[in-house]
Amino acid sequence: MTKDFDSVGANVLRLLVIRHGQTDYNIKQIMQGHKDIALNETGFEQARLLGKRLVNESVVLDSVASSDLTRCKQTVATVLETCHQSPPVKYYYELRERHMGVIQGMQIKEAEKYAAEHGKSSIKDFGETSSEFLNRFSTCFTSIAEEAAANGESTVAVFTHGGAIRSLLVWLKFDSTNVPVKIPNTSITVVDYNKDTKEFKVKCAGDAQHLQDESGPISFVGDSRVL
Repeated sequence: MTKDFDSVGANVLRLLVIRHGQTDYNIKQIMQGHKDIALNETGFEQARLLGKRLVNESVVLDSVASSDLTRCKQTVATVLETCHQSPPVKYYYELRERHMGVIQGMQIKEAEKYAAEHGKSSIKDFGETSSEFLNRFSTCFTSIAEEAAANGESTVAVFTHGGAIRSLLVWLKFDSTNVPVKIPNTSITVVDYNKDTKEFKVKCAGDAQHLQDESGPISFVGDSRVL
């Protein structure tokens, strides 16, 4: 959605919230959570395509904030190398995915079976609660926006995880009918922060135009619904 990357007024900070590239755990539908998994080759290719898109759309990043997990760090490095930019980058534990407790490292069907066998109604009943996770993530996200606004920045990239982005959309009260079932790897969710009112507004969610060509979506092996 090129229109969502058009220039904004001086009182608006644009946050490009980006999911990391694909990992082998994504392909195998294994619950990653805080497990420190590297990108696979498809993940690196997706990140390069995103970097090329930033060049094509003349997007200049004032700074970058990222989860401190390897899959996000590698996505950041590949995107910045591809788009030939070197903004300051900060890594945050608080931007990690929700910690999933004992089911981290389980394949999703295995995790669902484990939950049922232990009297849990959902795999979300393990690890951090939704409120614990959201408080951690939203506090950090808000702080990033406030600091960037105070520094007079215009565009910041925030690299994080699929479940984190979906939770962010709910927290920002984005119309649930428009929340994508999946947030594709390296997709961009655009959030504007008004420096005067201190309010966030979601412009678009899960935009992955860079993963398409003239014939439609580029085929990547193992595109996944898992975090």
